[in-house]
Amino acid sequence: MNQAKKYRKYYEALDLIGCKHVSTPRQIKNGTHVFRLPFKDAWNHDIDFATYESGYVRKICKVGYAPCYQINQTRKIKAHFQKIEDGIHAGFYRRRWSYTERVLIPGNGDRLEYLFNYIVRNYFKAKPKYGNIDMDMLNRCAKWSHGEFGFDTCDSDTQDYILKSLQ
Repeated sequence: MNQAKKYRKYYEALDLIGCKHVSTPRQIKNGTHVFRLPFKDAWNHDIDFATYESGYVRKICKVGYAPCYQINQTRKIKAHFQKIEDGIHAGFYRRRWSYTERVLIPGNGDRLEYLFNYIVRNYFKAKPKYGNIDMDMLNRCAKWSHGEFGFDTCDSDTQDYILKSLQ
């Protein structure tokens, strides 16, 4: 699928989940596309994401409580020796330590696909607070918070209360 068709498909998908395209004309001219989620964060600020022509995808924070950060995937680069090509140290080698670098996404449609999948995975799927809920966890909650012998011995209202508190 070529990039234009993929871009159109995921642009419409973002529109369906309520994301707005809020780029300024200057940003569009530079190849940056900014999308805003239909809800606000815990501090009542807008949640914006941007895709850049350079291959980066970032979450944008416009206030001082958190910086903007990249959401591209990363890969580890192992330590190696690098030859110095110019300057007074030409011909010598220097050691590059292990580091992490971002994997750039070259296509515009691919960047929008990655952004859509990130938003759906992190903002639209329900996640339980305490990981996987099993019978041992339910029995412990019934015993410690309600004084029952187990989850099965609780009445239905208490069972509903315990299940809601764990989700």
